[in-house]
Amino acid sequence: MHQNSSALAAPRISTREYSAGEIIGQFLAIYNSMDFTSELEFLGISRFHVFRRRKALREFRALCIALWGLALEKSFPKDSAQFFDEFRASSPVLAGDGKAARQMHSRVAAYRDILDEKKDTDFLPVAGYLAAELSLHAEDVRRLRLKLSLFMRNLYTLIFDKLV
Repeated sequence: MHQNSSALAAPRISTREYSAGEIIGQFLAIYNSMDFTSELEFLGISRFHVFRRRKALREFRALCIALWGLALEKSFPKDSAQFFDEFRASSPVLAGDGKAARQMHSRVAAYRDILDEKKDTDFLPVAGYLAAELSLHAEDVRRLRLKLSLFMRNLYTLIFDKLV
């Protein structure tokens, strides 16, 4: 049987390269759509707890960025550092030398450090850290940590699935 030589020469799989701008834009669409209302309600942080709410939102947003960094590492191992660095330099949330930007950098770095140990296999250490940061005191701490861990797993999956 004679095989078509042009069929053999054609690549079977074509890969598409993405620019940092495309990846960052996709993440920003997800990031900007997050409101975390149900998570705040679950944690018992109402609209009347202004300072606790502000801190919780900052923690959730920093966690979101750190989870995106983790998804980048898995999807774009060669380019993840460049994409993340470009985001840090261009994002209004992280760019600049102001107090809010420094605070957010610090929070993102803390979550990235914790995530580095177990990556996407176990979010319980991060959940415990978040609970401590938010000074959450519940009768059933294990249940709270598990719920936060599941929230993180869902958030990570959402980010990962919509990465490109």
